[in-house]
Amino acid sequence: MRRISVGVALVAVWIFGIGAATAEVGAGRAGELDYIGRGTAAFRAGDIVAATQHWTEAIRLCRQNGDVDLEAQALARRGELYRLEGYYRYASGDLEEALKQAERSGDQALIAATTGALGNLAFMMQRTAVAEPLLRRTRDLAERLHDNAILAASENDLGNLYASTGQPAEAASSYQEAIANAEIAGDPALAATAETNAARLALRSGDAAPATSLLTRAIDTLTRLPPSYANAMALISAGSAVFETEGDIPADAQTIAERAFRAALMTGGSLRNLQISSLADGSLGHLYERTGELDAAAALTERALFAAQQASAPELLYRWDWQRARIARQRQQPEIALGSYRRAVAELQSVRQDIPVEYRDGRSSYRTTFGPLYLQFTDLLLRRAAQDANERQELLREAINTIEELKETELRDYFRDSCVADFEAKQRSIESIAPGTAVLYPISLPDRLEILVNLGGEERQYTAAIPEPVLRQEVKQFRALLEKRTTNEYLSPARRLYDQIIRPIEPLLVANHVDTLVIVPDEVLRIVPFAALNDGKSFLINRYATAIAPGLKLVEPQPLASRSGTALILGISNSVEGYVQLPNVPHEVAEVHEIEGGEVLLNDSFTRSRFADDLKSGRYDIVHIASHGQFGSDPSRTFVLAYDGKLTMDALENDIKYGPPRENPLELLILSACETASGDDRDALGLAGVALKAGARSALATLWYINDVASGELVTDFYKGVRSRQMSKAQALRAAQLALAADPRFAHPAYWAPFLLIGNWL
Repeated sequence: MRRISVGVALVAVWIFGIGAATAEVGAGRAGELDYIGRGTAAFRAGDIVAATQHWTEAIRLCRQNGDVDLEAQALARRGELYRLEGYYRYASGDLEEALKQAERSGDQALIAATTGALGNLAFMMQRTAVAEPLLRRTRDLAERLHDNAILAASENDLGNLYASTGQPAEAASSYQEAIANAEIAGDPALAATAETNAARLALRSGDAAPATSLLTRAIDTLTRLPPSYANAMALISAGSAVFETEGDIPADAQTIAERAFRAALMTGGSLRNLQISSLADGSLGHLYERTGELDAAAALTERALFAAQQASAPELLYRWDWQRARIARQRQQPEIALGSYRRAVAELQSVRQDIPVEYRDGRSSYRTTFGPLYLQFTDLLLRRAAQDANERQELLREAINTIEELKETELRDYFRDSCVADFEAKQRSIESIAPGTAVLYPISLPDRLEILVNLGGEERQYTAAIPEPVLRQEVKQFRALLEKRTTNEYLSPARRLYDQIIRPIEPLLVANHVDTLVIVPDEVLRIVPFAALNDGKSFLINRYATAIAPGLKLVEPQPLASRSGTALILGISNSVEGYVQLPNVPHEVAEVHEIEGGEVLLNDSFTRSRFADDLKSGRYDIVHIASHGQFGSDPSRTFVLAYDGKLTMDALENDIKYGPPRENPLELLILSACETASGDDRDALGLAGVALKAGARSALATLWYINDVASGELVTDFYKGVRSRQMSKAQALRAAQLALAADPRFAHPAYWAPFLLIGNWL
């Protein structure tokens, strides 16, 4: 287990302040209390490995001796540690068991503390609807217990929740309550933590004056306290608050941050803690980087790197190698920058699983915090590739691999699960492509769009001079106008995007007789239905079949290998849970059944349990679901509708995913009449990730809702094309889209463009 690194927004670690029960101390209980105390002392000293070991031994002894109350204490402490370290599954198990034991023993203070820890766990997993009532319950319990320390901690945690969910007034109020109660409880460190969080909130709102006052008070308090690991980390967190805003750092804010970092550095020296020293030096180096003092920044970064190496702390090495790379680039030292970026990415990947991930407004903190590292490195690689013909192929391949690592990480984060990218034994490189197929890899950078094209041999590099913010706005406008079925306003952005993305590579595609484009979209282009791009005379679909690949590797790209009669066809035509009727679904289901055979579950036959039971047989190669569904930025709200409720993505995975008793992955997953929630790029990530999450080779779904008549006609024609054995799945979708577009009722691309083939296109 890694050591704790600096917390950007400290959460009050107040569960460790709950005193262990000491009544009736016998020999057994004395040993249990000793291990609980050792673990708490190790945690406060920053020795996470020792803390875990001591609490684990305490739990073992408590279970051996039947001491339920102390077992709850040890479980709560270990669970909170797991939560802070990002091991959410383990944290959930420990904290839920601790709460049960605390309720059995009647320990009200521990009930309150553990409930709060569970609330924080739900908050960090973006389950805000679960987190808020848990944190409110803790606050209510603390009020009844007249426990100002727990009350202060719960108000601080509620403030963090409100701040992250766009409720600044509520957050500010909670932080003020936290500060007041912490002062009454005589807990200056907790008061300083709440003041730091309140300052961050003020800075995000542009209120520099109150933020300066709050940070000054917090740092004054912390510097008066005895040196400790926790106080040093709090000082670094307080100093780092000035990084909340972009642009120049005011002189008074710089003075405050410098004071906090130097105080933390002194604490690190007095404790002989190399990790604290590394964090303090590196943070001070970042401050000087932001203020343009590059020589001082470089020297401090080297010191931070050296201390991190001595401490064997890879979770710090990537931070400072990344910082060194940025500084070197500004100092016109490209070789140093390239080597430092390369090391930083490798170091970050080595500790990736140990980094806690939080979510704000549907965005992963990993993508927000570390995405720039991957993109900056990629930017430098692509610039070098454009200038160096001898190393071009190697540099382009490294650039693609770097972005690929970010894509896989984002999928893991989206689903809170590492399994979605772990199909290594079944994967084949996307470069193993059929003749006539080109793979497009667009990469949006701050000042330009890079388009890499692979035709099975080598990478080709093209550059369009469109900055990322401009491209993002163009994409959003195109998407919004395309959904307006009564106008042709979408044509202007459709033509501009064609000129920016397709026009530069058109000669290459024509020369190589390309008829299929497999697109690996980046964050900006996920919501683009490429089929509707227009060259001024016709749509892209008139010349090319298109497919979407979430990453460079797919699950065994190969033609459809399903057997006759192995389709499970499900549909809901009735109004269920307030969703409107889909009257064409029975006809669609009958048409698909006529083509594929298999089993039909319609309306009240399509229940969640029946679906799960049928899939467990492992005899189905195709699953076709014609029902309402939604793929949103929050995966917990991603679902398809069964007759008796919502079938979540986790349930789909559990039912469909290959593995015992399924020896092979599902060939094809069709989601008809489903939609993404909006034009948000993370919504489209859920859509693109569905095939991987469900363990299916291919998925067909839509970016927005299409009426069930149009959807039914298109998917029926798609099945006919695939079953003809004369065309790939991508070509079958193209033929079905062209047939739908030929119908005057559905000629507008709003009807036929949003269908995406995801994954295996062969």
